[in-house]
Amino acid sequence: RLVQQGGRQAESVAEIGRSCQQVMVMVVDGEQVEEVVCAPGGLLETMKDGVVLIHSTIALSELRRIASTVETSNVTIIDCPVSGGVTGADEGTLTMLCGGDMSAFDAQRPLLDAVATNVTHLGPLGAGMVGKLANNLILGVGRLAIAEAFAMAQKAGLSTEDLYQTMITCTADSKQLRGLEGAIVRGEYPSRTFLGLKDLSAAVDSGAAVGQAMPITGLARELYQLIDDKSGGLNGSDEVLRYLLDN
Repeated sequence: RLVQQGGRQAESVAEIGRSCQQVMVMVVDGEQVEEVVCAPGGLLETMKDGVVLIHSTIALSELRRIASTVETSNVTIIDCPVSGGVTGADEGTLTMLCGGDMSAFDAQRPLLDAVATNVTHLGPLGAGMVGKLANNLILGVGRLAIAEAFAMAQKAGLSTEDLYQTMITCTADSKQLRGLEGAIVRGEYPSRTFLGLKDLSAAVDSGAAVGQAMPITGLARELYQLIDDKSGGLNGSDEVLRYLLDN
């Protein structure tokens, strides 16, 4: 799509490093980020100076390891994971949580503003990643609570639709609850890549990196893993609700 709009397609990651001084990295996990940035044939092999903007959600330890590889170079790392999902990306309304050198961040602000509506610098390198993981652990733990609540209600004979319509007027109302309306009311479960396990694992790892125990997040990760194993693989965190309703 970018090529159709005038962009130029590179033949390799190394070519990107050789040609660009601003590189945005948005892949699935920390292993892929390290491969793109640090591996032979990666960005750092050919990128002599510039900024690498890491938009993927990865563990703090992974980010620090990647950043350590550029300490003696003229390449700067800024962590700026995004929140808002597919809808936010399509509509250009993403939120970007950023960490890194303030002057480097300010220099990249026009580029970041072009792809996100809400761009916030939260502190030094890693602050953006910790902020995003905090958001995602709330999302992951909350999704389990909602699924368990409606599974209990259904087994008690309640209409999940009636309960949903009532609950959005109660103190449990939330953006996350309303985002599950399709699953709760109409049984709609859009297929999408399930990243919840990866993000909860990254949150537990990051808690350990800063000396914070994460018992609730750790338990949520175990429950997601259990459901993922028993269901044959989750296609999106909405399917936690389907699994609990059906079992």
